[in-house]
Amino acid sequence: MSPPRRSALEMRKELVRLRMEMQRQQLDYHAEPLRHPLRQFGNLFAPDRARPGRSKPLAVGAALLLTLFGKRLGRLRTMALFALEFYPLVSAGLRQYRAIRPPKPPQKSQA
Repeated sequence: MSPPRRSALEMRKELVRLRMEMQRQQLDYHAEPLRHPLRQFGNLFAPDRARPGRSKPLAVGAALLLTLFGKRLGRLRTMALFALEFYPLVSAGLRQYRAIRPPKPPQKSQA
């Protein structure tokens, strides 16, 4: 036997219920750092193994300095912002490149 067909109204209600649940989960996810700010601050200085994909404390400090003194730097500010935007991409690419191609052992010279 096939399952009974639901009416269009019941299907709309189910869709709205699923959307509301998805939005609730998104709010919970984005509110987590606000609920535990000290944990988030502590995670900034944790070793890289414990927090893959996170920015480095140096990058956070650079972003803070640019926020405070950025207007005075002029064109240098633009280049620094560009570097901060692409730093995570470049470092992830280098990490992946090094994982794929391990360094070659030094060869002994034939004299």
